[in-house]
Amino acid sequence: MSELSETDRLDPERLSWSVPCLDSEDDDAAGEVKVLVLGDRVALVLPPGETLVFTPDEAGEFARLLNTSPGR
Repeated sequence: MSELSETDRLDPERLSWSVPCLDSEDDDAAGEVKVLVLGDRVALVLPPGETLVFTPDEAGEFARLLNTSPGR
């Protein structure tokens, strides 16, 4: 049997990950945002399953916005 975890078997290049998050309206409602690298695009899968796909420029702008957020 392989010693790789299920995550490593499903994503051997490590091009996806999960980010824990809380619902801004209900502090007890925890979820996660899935981040996927799809070629030259970055996709975010938000709870409850909505998906955003960014071009490289849009992803860079989104990263800059996140770096200025007050919770950082």
